[in-house]
Amino acid sequence: MIVTPSRFFWAYSLLAVSALLASCQEQGEALIDRKRRENEADIQAYITANNISATNLENGIYFFPTKTVPNAQAPATGDEVRYHYIARRLDGVIVDSTDIAGNVPASVILAENATTGITLGKYAAILKLKEGEEGSVLVPAFADGGRVGTLLLPQYSPVRYDMRIVSVRTENEQIRDYIRTNNLTVTTTTSDSVRVIKTLVQPTDSAAITTGKNVTINYTGYRLDGSTFDSNNTGSFRVTIGTTNSIQGLQSGLLQMRAGEKGTIIFPSKVGYGATGTGRGAQRILPYTPLRFDIQVVKVQ
Repeated sequence: MIVTPSRFFWAYSLLAVSALLASCQEQGEALIDRKRRENEADIQAYITANNISATNLENGIYFFPTKTVPNAQAPATGDEVRYHYIARRLDGVIVDSTDIAGNVPASVILAENATTGITLGKYAAILKLKEGEEGSVLVPAFADGGRVGTLLLPQYSPVRYDMRIVSVRTENEQIRDYIRTNNLTVTTTTSDSVRVIKTLVQPTDSAAITTGKNVTINYTGYRLDGSTFDSNNTGSFRVTIGTTNSIQGLQSGLLQMRAGEKGTIIFPSKVGYGATGTGRGAQRILPYTPLRFDIQVVKVQ
């Protein structure tokens, strides 16, 4: 015989499960609050024991400088910052670091709330340091990027980051360095900071690209680290100059070209994808990212 549970049974079971979940949530919240208090006490004890003069930043992060360079370049929103760090537990055990011996720093583009690829503690330290400077932050676990925890650094442990700023570069400095490193010869620099490097030039009787023209191109789009985010090599991508069907930087560069020409167009994010970026996955372009397009002008109509 099959017995069908009564509605009362299901209602009672649902209430019981709901009560259990509520209880777990309260316990979880209490645990987080307790760990925050313990982290704060541990950090304060560390500061006292090591006679550190530290500034209390937001989110319970404490900062203290260890090397200053007063006239150095300070980072600002939109800048690329390259940095080295050593992460330690408060008992001194090193749990992580950049490749300092090989001089392979980490990097981040400062984009305020849209910044990615860095924990809040490291980000807070970068905002307090200039190029060439060094400093440390003491970071409670809850401000360290939702860490899961490892054998070396348990989930609720505070951490110390020793930071050194290797370089601070604006977008224009990134573009300048990229052009120099890759031995590119700029043909034209436009008023909106677009650089055009022609690699195949056509005679002046070739069709010029002007506002209102429909331009068919082949292209490959790169970030300045060399990674590709988009391409079209079928001769079917059409740009209408003066409309919004393509970004300003690309159009500004095309206005310097003619039918049949090839070239490279490099431009800052102000005429690209700006402070928001675009795309997902391999096509993701982060905020404040300068871009390179390699172009072949197939047709001008």
